[in-house]
Amino acid sequence: MPEFQFAMTEEAAEKNFCVLKKYGLDLSRAIDAQKSSPLGYGSEFRPIETLEKVFGLHPNWKRMKDILAHGSKWPLEDLDFEARALDLQEALEFGNHKGATEKPQLLEELVTKDVIHGYGLVLPLSKISQIPGALMAPLNIQKQNMIDEQGRIIPKDRLSHDQSFKWGPGTSVNSRVRKEELLPCRFGHCIKRLINWTVAARQKFPGLPIISSKFNYKSAYRCMHLNAETAIQTCTQLPDLDLAIVALRLTFGGTPGSFEWGVFSETICDLATRILLNDDWDPESLHAPNQDLVPPVKILGSDIPFAEGRPLIVDVPVDPRGFADVYIKMTQRPLPYPPGVKLLHET
Repeated sequence: MPEFQFAMTEEAAEKNFCVLKKYGLDLSRAIDAQKSSPLGYGSEFRPIETLEKVFGLHPNWKRMKDILAHGSKWPLEDLDFEARALDLQEALEFGNHKGATEKPQLLEELVTKDVIHGYGLVLPLSKISQIPGALMAPLNIQKQNMIDEQGRIIPKDRLSHDQSFKWGPGTSVNSRVRKEELLPCRFGHCIKRLINWTVAARQKFPGLPIISSKFNYKSAYRCMHLNAETAIQTCTQLPDLDLAIVALRLTFGGTPGSFEWGVFSETICDLATRILLNDDWDPESLHAPNQDLVPPVKILGSDIPFAEGRPLIVDVPVDPRGFADVYIKMTQRPLPYPPGVKLLHET
């Protein structure tokens, strides 16, 4: 069990501050001392030795292994002591955005959900300036729409960090990211790719049903730990409760988030494609132990005629075994990218 307490109380915050003091107010040392708990980097995944047997030859493996071993450490330009102190002081005076402050009860509920699951560490807000390297970003509540199984639009509130908000020195966490050091993340048109492949498949197989499926990575960003050095720069606050919250997992609002999660999602997608197109794979004899949890295939009735696949202006290769693609839903508009950074995920 971790030494830290994950509860939205002043008592938990004080206890956590005492734990940090035990390790010289060094979050990295504190996490390392508790690495056998869920605080340990990569604890949401299989052991590195196991994963290396599967992904060791993939070009993304080096970065994936580093994240699993040390957490997601963002390449950030340094801030001098004076600029950092000014940033923190202005953040404490500013608080949170109106979208969050106008809904204090909802804000507390959303933050509590992160904390009790171990995704955020509460500390006394009045003592946050004592922690070396601490920086803050304002919270906001964003309106989003979801679609249920019947296609109905369902409104949803999402908690987000505004890590692009600039304080007096004219900097923010996102503006300090050296994006050229991140593994390239491409923002493309996943839905259009799927549609074009489907039309091409219909042309090639006019009388056969086309089966498709969609799988989500549940709470994907919450599976990836932040490196302590990065985490301490992702603090947020609930001033009314005198609580500061250190994000321990990938944040919704940090520019590197999509790049870092893409390291995993792209690699997993590539593995799925390799298995799918492997002539030696027999899905009847070799499949996941939880295969029975996958819903059975549903095919439209025979009274519904197949549509005609219209000609495309490009030649889309179609393998009858299918293909896999991946996309990530952005929670904020990506920042401009430097020359040479390619674009791969869906916005």
